Amino acid sequence: MPDPILSIAQRRPGAAVQLLFLHHAGGSSYPYLQIGNQLSASIEPFCLELAGRGSRLLEPLQADPELTLSGIVAAIGHLGLGRDKPLLLFGHSLGAELAYQLADRLQRESPQMVLGLILSARSFVGPDAEGGAPSMPMSNAEILHLLQQYEGTPAEVLADAELRQYVIGVMRNDLALLAALCRLPKPILPLAAHVVGGDGDSRVPVSRLADWERVFAALVTQRLFPGGHFYLFSSPEFIPWLEERAHKLARQEPVLSG
Repeated sequence: MPDPILSIAQRRPGAAVQLLFLHHAGGSSYPYLQIGNQLSASIEPFCLELAGRGSRLLEPLQADPELTLSGIVAAIGHLGLGRDKPLLLFGHSLGAELAYQLADRLQRESPQMVLGLILSARSFVGPDAEGGAPSMPMSNAEILHLLQQYEGTPAEVLADAELRQYVIGVMRNDLALLAALCRLPKPILPLAAHVVGGDGDSRVPVSRLADWERVFAALVTQRLFPGGHFYLFSSPEFIPWLEERAHKLARQEPVLSG
């Protein structure tokens, strides 16, 4: 049965591994579904859809991290993800914070689950640190400038007054969710992980990617791709790399390199 929180890109019951994309702030499942459609038949891809957009457009926006995370965990259980095959979490930007917190909950609730984790385009921010997300509400003009900087929103959307107000509202909500996620504890997880980003992403310096190793007991590998904050939608190297990570998890091979 379909789940509104997690959309499936391609139904592949014979796949060896499942992959869950967790999208960026201000985004939706749509571009990740496009990536999922390009993956081989051995990978069954699913995509998060946060409330207030895409297939959940009529639902109110949600900035409470506990309600958001509990909803995703319930959807994972409803769909049986990770129940009889490995599950790889891929979180991009805001999605990376969600992926880390999900990994913590899934490890505690289902310790038998074979779980992999990729954190993309997100600096490590501890719960007591500053700079994880804006601490004060941003004006419409500031949010619009942020959307233009990241280049993740089509120019024609920002040029339309009604659509512009909608995406500004979604981004405002997601920044509040991000700030709340950053304040949650970050325990050390008994997992290996990959941290990845774009070599031209000025907002996520390489050193801050590497700092994720503080919260993992196993090896953390790092990989940079050509491009900016949204490198994954333009770099020809990304999908083959993602395929290989998923296949290694399916074979339950140890993480030895990026």
